[in-house]
Amino acid sequence: MTRQGWAERKVERKLGGQYISLSPKLTAELLLAEHRRAVRAAKRHLDIYQRQREVEKDERKRDLLAGSILACVDLLESLQRGRE
Repeated sequence: MTRQGWAERKVERKLGGQYISLSPKLTAELLLAEHRRAVRAAKRHLDIYQRQREVEKDERKRDLLAGSILACVDLLESLQRGRE
């Protein structure tokens, strides 16, 4: 599915059908909801990787998990940049 198709489907679900135009308030609400979802997903994966790394015995797998942790931290920083 294209990005535009995905976005249109999200809006149609929110509005319950076809739409003509969106108010700025509704547009902001939809964008903020997607931003919050992205932050929750990144935090959830960060937590999962940290717990897996704590119990992992294999050094190579621990290194891979450390890379995943760094990626999640970078993603969270990017999502939160400019929001302070």
